[in-house]
Amino acid sequence: MLKITDLHVDIGNLKIIQGISMEVRGGEMVSLMGANGAGKTTLMRAISGLGHITGGRVTFLDQDITHATSEQIVEAGLIQIPEGRQLFPLMTVRENLEIGAHTKRARARMKENLDYVYTLFPELKEMNAQAAGNLSGGQQQMVAIGRGIMADPKLLILDEPSIGLSPIMTQKVLQAVIDIHIRGVSVLIAEQNIRDVLKIAHRAYVLEQGVIRISGSAREMLTNSEIKRMYLGL
Repeated sequence: MLKITDLHVDIGNLKIIQGISMEVRGGEMVSLMGANGAGKTTLMRAISGLGHITGGRVTFLDQDITHATSEQIVEAGLIQIPEGRQLFPLMTVRENLEIGAHTKRARARMKENLDYVYTLFPELKEMNAQAAGNLSGGQQQMVAIGRGIMADPKLLILDEPSIGLSPIMTQKVLQAVIDIHIRGVSVLIAEQNIRDVLKIAHRAYVLEQGVIRISGSAREMLTNSEIKRMYLGL
């Protein structure tokens, strides 16, 4: 589904991503692991058409999107939910959700996807008319995920969806990710709660200083002594 080959991404004069090759197959949930500053957000932004790719290739559904615009990438069904939610605080919950369905393909399934968002997060239906900026952090994250669903994703990229959330809300967000995946959406997720994600992912990549250091099945990662020491506190 998504294939990245020898990818290089710069920010200014800094070489952040240095020759990464990885993939997300259709129907998979893949975990992207790494310490702060490893390059996870830079990589995800580049995949979504928001980074300065200086070498390599990105294909999605067998189409070259290396230098496609973010609008073209969204239209193709590759949707990113960025770290920090990035909602429009003065707009209502409903308006923020509807913004997600701005492409022609997503508009055709707007009612179906909105119904699904309200099934996944019933609270949002009750808060429909509230300004997004007045919601709690957890509620805003539900809106951000809902907006991603409204874009009708084939592949959903999530960048630290539980950051700043309570343990209870974190589990609610991760359960929503599982539900979305079961619905048929492939997932690439960077998440600080590594143990929880490895329990639900198929495979994982460990990013370190802009390169893939370790890759393998999620089950292998859970038992890997280096992963346990570096990321699981064991």
